[in-house]
Amino acid sequence: MHNDTTTAARGTPQARLLLDDAAGGQRQWIRRNASLYRSGDPVLDCVFFIHAGSFKYYRTDETGARKITCFPARGDFLALDSIGLARHCCTAVALEDSEVYAISCAILRQQLTILHRLLAVSIREMRASTVQLHNATAEQRLAAFLLDRAKQHSGLAGTPPRYRLPMSRCDIGNHLHLSPESVSRVMHQFKQGGLILLEKRYIALLDASALEMIATAAHPASAHAGQHPLATSHTSKS
Repeated sequence: MHNDTTTAARGTPQARLLLDDAAGGQRQWIRRNASLYRSGDPVLDCVFFIHAGSFKYYRTDETGARKITCFPARGDFLALDSIGLARHCCTAVALEDSEVYAISCAILRQQLTILHRLLAVSIREMRASTVQLHNATAEQRLAAFLLDRAKQHSGLAGTPPRYRLPMSRCDIGNHLHLSPESVSRVMHQFKQGGLILLEKRYIALLDASALEMIATAAHPASAHAGQHPLATSHTSKS
């Protein structure tokens, strides 16, 4: 299991204040499947705030294989891991038409408290991701992934959290260290168990509390056994 660092930090209200200081003309639109920057590109003196859309972020190992480290979306920051480097070590590709703001590192240097908070968030997310993936079952990994994506779309209050998954099953599997077949199998299990509703690329979490139990417990509690067989079934590692 790789200990890949999370290279996008979730934005905080304080961090978003940086946008007020961003100079005009720094807004960029990135088309679906286009790259914001690629591994080996010269590092510009800026970081990027995702205002709309989402990306897949990956590094390439010595064999040429790609490893997706995260799926940054609206409210996240990109290129924090490139500060101080001459060239980018990862690639950011838009999963859908997206919009970013380039924020000068000179502004960040004037806001050291905010920069430190961003880096601290990035480190915490990296550690949490490493713990989640280490010895976790396929069910636990996917449940945690779906819950994390739901948190990025938490504005949909009053209804079961529903959002779009812009990435492919192959990309999800790559990120979670699972085969695409394992991702499809567990998705089907969650659907059959009544935990989620799938409509093409859209997903609704019908029982987020049950998914939370699956994601965080070695042996999910039996409180939902009558409604969701998955909550008590033996989960297999992949």
